[in-house]
Parts: sequence; structure tokens; C-alpha cells
Amino acid sequence: MSYVCMHCHKETKTLEKNAVRCQYCGFRALAKKRSSIAKEISTD
Repeated sequence: MSYVCMHCHKETKTLEKNAVRCQYCGFRALAKKRSSIAKEISTD
């Protein structure tokens, strides 16, 4: 799964389940990378 570091804004991939740390700067706040495709939802 792909995450973005909140400090250095580089994309990092985690291989382990409990590895919540940026591989480049060591910062421990990561955000899940979201797709850029918008979903259409019907409100009927």
C-alpha cells in the first residue's frame, strides 16, 4: 500500500503491517494516497 509522508511529501510503500515510518526522513505521520478518480453517487 502506498502512503505519502506529511513532513517531506515523498511517497513511501510499507512492506510490514506495523511499519509506520517514512523511509526517507523517519517522520511517523503518513497519509494514505488516494486515487484522483472522482466517484459519481446517485442521490435518488
